[in-house]
Amino acid sequence: MSFQVQSETLRNHAKLWAGHATDVSDASTAIAPAVGKGDDFGWLAGLNQVADNYDTWSQAMADALADAKQCFTYLEAALNSTANAYDDSDATAASDMATLDQMI
Repeated sequence: MSFQVQSETLRNHAKLWAGHATDVSDASTAIAPAVGKGDDFGWLAGLNQVADNYDTWSQAMADALADAKQCFTYLEAALNSTANAYDDSDATAASDMATLDQMI
């Protein structure tokens, strides 16, 4: 029995998560200049707490994107690690079978 098909499927899924991490990184870069810039709405917005609410919201979005990138990067690494373990299982099984074949 071979794990090759499963390991390749895992690697393909790892690439998808790497792509998601890149997308999140791009989004994070796009919003970074506006995070915490609630004062840019002006004095009147500051009086009505629009600036504070915007700052809180924009920072929450930046934090969520950072967390997403970390999670997606972790998923990519975990899937690749699992694929490597499957490959090692194939190699170990092949070695064990070769040893047994010599004993027959």
